[in-house]
Amino acid sequence: MRKLIFHSLACAGCLTAFTASAQTIDEARQLLYYDRLESAEKVLVKVIKEHEDEKEAYYWLTKVYQEKDSINKAKSLLHKDAGNILDAHPLNRVALGNILLAENKKPEAIAQFEEALKASRKKDEGVIKAIARAQVENDHGDATYALTLLNEIREKQLDAEALTLKGDSYRKLMQGSEAAKAYMQALIRDDHYAEAAYKLGKIYVTQQNPEMFLQYFNKAITTDPKYAAAYYELYYHYYFRDVNKAKEYLDLYIANTDPSVEQQYMQTDLMFASGKYTEAINGANTILQAEKMKAKPRLFKLLAYSYDGLSDSLKAKENLRLYFEKEADSNLVAKDFDLQAKLRHKTDEDSLAAISWERAIAVDTVVEYKVAYMQQLAQLYKTNKDKSREAHWLGKIFETKKETNNLDIYNWGLAHYAAAEFQSADSVFGLYTSKYPEQIYGYYWKARSEAQLDTTMEKGRAIADYKKVAEIGENDREKNKSLLTQAYGYLGAYEANVSKNYPAALDWFRKILELQPANADAQKFAGILEKWIRDGGPK
Repeated sequence: MRKLIFHSLACAGCLTAFTASAQTIDEARQLLYYDRLESAEKVLVKVIKEHEDEKEAYYWLTKVYQEKDSINKAKSLLHKDAGNILDAHPLNRVALGNILLAENKKPEAIAQFEEALKASRKKDEGVIKAIARAQVENDHGDATYALTLLNEIREKQLDAEALTLKGDSYRKLMQGSEAAKAYMQALIRDDHYAEAAYKLGKIYVTQQNPEMFLQYFNKAITTDPKYAAAYYELYYHYYFRDVNKAKEYLDLYIANTDPSVEQQYMQTDLMFASGKYTEAINGANTILQAEKMKAKPRLFKLLAYSYDGLSDSLKAKENLRLYFEKEADSNLVAKDFDLQAKLRHKTDEDSLAAISWERAIAVDTVVEYKVAYMQQLAQLYKTNKDKSREAHWLGKIFETKKETNNLDIYNWGLAHYAAAEFQSADSVFGLYTSKYPEQIYGYYWKARSEAQLDTTMEKGRAIADYKKVAEIGENDREKNKSLLTQAYGYLGAYEANVSKNYPAALDWFRKILELQPANADAQKFAGILEKWIRDGGPK
C-alpha cells in the first residue's frame, strides 16, 4: 500500500481562494491521500468537466491513473490539449515528467521538471514536493535529486509532508536510520501526520520489530482514524497470528476505503485462514461469477486448499489443476506442490506425487521445509516398499538437515541394507561408527553389511566389527544378549571354517552358552569343536 499524495489542504504558494471548485480539488487530494482512488477519480473528472479553469485538476487525475497503473489514460489526459494543459499549471508539467520517468525517459522527464520549477520560480513548495515525490516513487527516479530539491526549502518552512518525503528519499537510498530521523522530525512538526507514523512503522517491519511497528501503526490510526493503510498493515500482521483480530482490522480497512473486488478477495482469504472453508468456497465462487475471465488465479488455489480442508480431494485436485494452468510459473510456491503431492497420494497417483514433492524440494529455500518434503517422499517409498528410493531420500535428509542425530544415519543405512545395497549400507554404518564410536548398533549393522559382501568369510571383512560388537556388548550382556549371540556365532564360525583355530572357535561358542545355556546350535558346535581338538582336527 503506497501513500504518495499531498496531505495538506492547500498547496504551498497557491493563493487561490477556496471557491467551491477549489475545495473539490482539495477533497480529491484528501481522497488520494487515503487511497480512495475511485472516489477521487469521480471528483476530478467532474471538476475538469465543470470548471475548465481549474487546470491543476489534470495533475491530480494523472496521479489517480498512475496509482491505478493506467499510464495510457494518464498520457491521453495530458496530450488531448497538451499546450494549454501543460502551460496552465506547473504541476501538469510535473505530471508529464512523472509519466516520462516511469517510462525510463530520464532526460525528457528532467526537462519537464525544470520547466515546472522555472514556471513557479522555484518558490512553489507544492511543485518542489511533487517533483521530489515523482523521483521517489518511480523505479527510475533519483532520490538524491529529490533530496537536493527538498533541501532548497528553508528548514523552518519544511512541513510534515516535506520531511516525510525526505524520509522516503533516504529509504530509497537504503539509509534507514536517516529515514527514521526524517519521519520522527515530521511527527515533531505535526504530531497528527499519520503518514509519518505509518512509514516509521514500515521501517520497523523491515527490521522485524513488531513491538515498534505495532506502536507506530496504532499511532497512525489513533491520529487519523481514516488512514486505511495502517489498518491494512495491522490486518496483515494479525492474519498469521489471530484471525479474529485480523478481521477487526480488515473491517476497519474496508470501511475506510472504496469498495473493490480486492476487498472481496481479502475477506475470502480471511474466511479460509479462519477455517471457515465452506464460506471461503462460497466467497470465491461469488467472485468467479462476477469477474469471470478477469478473476485472479489465486481464487482456484484458495478453492483447492478449502476443499482439501473439507477432505474433498477430488475437487481440491481439480481446482489446484486450474490454478497451475492459469498461474504464472514464477508465482508457484513449494507449498502448492506439496498440496498437489498429497492430493495425488490420496488418489493413488504415487508416481506423480513423488514428482510434485521433488518440485517442492527444488523450489523451497527454507531448509526445514525442504527436509519435511524429503521426509514425506521417504515415507512414500517406505509405504510402497521401495527401499532403494527410501534410502536415497533418507540420505538427502541427512545431507540437508542442519542438525542430525544417530537415528538419521541408522534409518538411512537400514534402508540400504533392506534394499540389498550392502556396499552403500556398509558406508553409511561406517559413518555411524565414526560419529558414535561408543554405540553398538553402527558396528553391528556394518558387520552384517560386510558379511553380505563376503559371504564365504574368506576376506574376513566382518571380523573387526563383530569383535567391536562383542567388546561393547559385554558392558551390558543382558541388554545386548541377542547382538552378542550373533557376534559370537559369526566369530566362532570364522575361526572354525576359515582360520582353523578350533580352540578360539570353541571359546566363542562357549560364550554363547554362558548367555544361553540351552542354545542347541551352540551346544552342537561346541561338542564338534571339542572332538576336533581331541582328535587333532576333523576326520
